Amino acid sequence: MKRIGVLLAVLFLAAAGLCCGGGSVGGGPAFSEPEYSLIFRRQAVDEYELVFTLSNWQSLQRRPFEYVPGTLKFTDETYENVGIRYRGNSSFYGVPPPKKPFKVDFNLYVSGQHFHGVKKLNFANSLWDPSMMREVLGYDTFAAAGCPASRTSHVKLYVSVPGIYERELFGVYIAIEQVDKVYLTDRFSNNGGNLYKAAMWGADLKWLGGETAPYRECYEKKSNEVLDDWSDLIHFIDVLNNTDSASFKTEIEKVFNVDGCLSYLAANTALSNLDSVAGRNCNFYLYNNPATGKFEFIPWDLNEVFGNHTFPRDNGLTADEMLTLDIYKPVSPGEHVLIERILAVPEYMDVYLAKLRALVEGYFSESSMHLEIETIYDLIKNDVYLDIYKQYSSADFDKSIVEDIPDDTSPERILGLKPFVTRRVTSILEQFEP
Repeated sequence: MKRIGVLLAVLFLAAAGLCCGGGSVGGGPAFSEPEYSLIFRRQAVDEYELVFTLSNWQSLQRRPFEYVPGTLKFTDETYENVGIRYRGNSSFYGVPPPKKPFKVDFNLYVSGQHFHGVKKLNFANSLWDPSMMREVLGYDTFAAAGCPASRTSHVKLYVSVPGIYERELFGVYIAIEQVDKVYLTDRFSNNGGNLYKAAMWGADLKWLGGETAPYRECYEKKSNEVLDDWSDLIHFIDVLNNTDSASFKTEIEKVFNVDGCLSYLAANTALSNLDSVAGRNCNFYLYNNPATGKFEFIPWDLNEVFGNHTFPRDNGLTADEMLTLDIYKPVSPGEHVLIERILAVPEYMDVYLAKLRALVEGYFSESSMHLEIETIYDLIKNDVYLDIYKQYSSADFDKSIVEDIPDDTSPERILGLKPFVTRRVTSILEQFEP
């Protein structure tokens, strides 16, 4: 009996370890902390493969934003029964198949399964970006400014479906860290607060009254969904919109990490990023940090940085206007209550301008950014050339590093990376008051 009891105990512990560990077959030991340097390696272009049964692949094509079971392979590791779906809006509908963006949820079907400590992983397809670098450089710029920006890396993504794809190279993608509880724990040492995501557009942070229903149209609650208490977000928006000017600085600092927001604005302005709260009022998260009782502002979805959200896509600015975007009013036409109220406070404007100057004289300077662009270009170019499903040609990929596409005259052109940095930094420094 003792021998049977010991055997059962061993089997129980083994099962528990399988459940709570990496969730991989041949994937090595369990990981209690995320291995970010392995997941988001910047020294190489790692390979991933998504494997579907035919029926699950067909289900995904019919209902693209609903998870289906699949398998993810990475080096010698195999993760079975992961959830896979498409992601994005413009990045999904704006690119022909098969190069659609994907989201992988390791924990959806197997409780406790994770990928080297993370539960979700995004694969972005670089919509409207012939350089295929904008998101990587964008998140790096926000991080350099002091924002809690997602980690990224370039990867090659393969897909296998019986009778359709046999380890087909879908091309070069960008792996992006998910904003979730794992992320919140890493950035803020807690994850119990309410996390809200802005809708695709229209999350303008305007006061819509004291009831929850109107806010559901513009924001999505990403944590504590069962409790479904939106009172903290409503209170924050109330303070932002309805506090008089004399009391605003005192009251907003009770509910909002203003300094973090100013860091965000410095990076957003340097990047002329109007596919954001500064333009379409979209692409951000708000996290109510329990340690401080204040909301944190988190950037998201950066494929249109480097002035790539040009007229007529909802903001009405031309490429030339992106290059010379006003640093004192770094927004597109229309109302932008958060930025307008924050920068109306002279002390906040001074701090924001100091952060912006430090950024363009440091990480985002011409010499620094040009070197970073060249480094990433050298890393990914051979894999990009092999990507037959990419949105732009290999010639455009090469050209987009050093020139505008199609040329430097079209008001809707895609700005070349190096020319953008050179002209944008020059414009910003010229705008500083003497």
